[in-house]
Amino acid sequence: MLFLSCHNEETCCRIEEALERESAATDELVKKYGIFDIKGSRIELDRQRCNKDNPCPPLVRLYAMMGLHRYNLLQGTKYKVKHVRKYIETRGSAARSFYMTVDAIDTAAAAASGGSSSSLLQTFQTQISEEACGEFILSCDIARIRGESKNDEETMVVDTSMPEWPPENPFERHCLGKEEVKSCDWIRLYVRLALATRKDRRDGDSKLKFKILKVATDLVSPPHELNAINATFYILYNVLPEAAARGEGSDHIAIVRRRFDEDTGCFVVVGQSHLSSEILSKKRKIVGEDSSSVVDKRIKTGLPDQISPELEDHEAANQETMSSD
Repeated sequence: MLFLSCHNEETCCRIEEALERESAATDELVKKYGIFDIKGSRIELDRQRCNKDNPCPPLVRLYAMMGLHRYNLLQGTKYKVKHVRKYIETRGSAARSFYMTVDAIDTAAAAASGGSSSSLLQTFQTQISEEACGEFILSCDIARIRGESKNDEETMVVDTSMPEWPPENPFERHCLGKEEVKSCDWIRLYVRLALATRKDRRDGDSKLKFKILKVATDLVSPPHELNAINATFYILYNVLPEAAARGEGSDHIAIVRRRFDEDTGCFVVVGQSHLSSEILSKKRKIVGEDSSSVVDKRIKTGLPDQISPELEDHEAANQETMSSD
């Protein structure tokens, strides 16, 4: 809601009437075109087209990736964001919603056919809502190929409580293998979202370099059903620049839970990230070792230092000016 000050009652009434007319006009435009294709910005909605002169913000690209992640989990596909065409951002609240139109490539089909990537492009519409400002609590009600059946109503969000560290150290019981980690690019996405949604870094910083050390899950029956729609993951990672800048260990643990409610269609990803010393020293779950030895131990996975490739080239990917919606 927008709050405006005025000097007298008559002025206040005129402002309120103007806002009501603007809101009614916005509702009519949304009904006519759908929120994804609304023409121009409004008081409550900021419309941005991504191109060479107005590149897509890294945070918006991250949210587009989360929308495709939902679609891929539900449909068993492997679409990957190529570039964001445009997005609508809600105004009036610190916790925002984003409605994004995204071009994506089916990487599985591309690998199988060896065809031109441009012939495998699909345009998607997806929506991400921040359920709280400065926290990793994100919901997605819409993730569809453009032209599919429309229902742009946001649903009641399912459980958004933060996942906790379990009674037993998951890194000792349910770890993913190196190849499993490499095959799941959404693991890196979860770390990016955990970092980008913090109050002190709400810009989707694409330059932060990190290395994934170990990944565990609550999916206990091998082989791990890594694409299970409801699951919790524990990601031990090292933020390399922070270690150099602060002169201290920078091992972190991200605890991330994803849930899908079949009745409402709401997909929620929530999580939190802490220094590993904060978690392991309190829990002391590794028998026979004190917390300092746990924190100092490096787990060799063979995984390279990671700068998410989807984000590294996001500016180049959005250099093209889209001539049509």
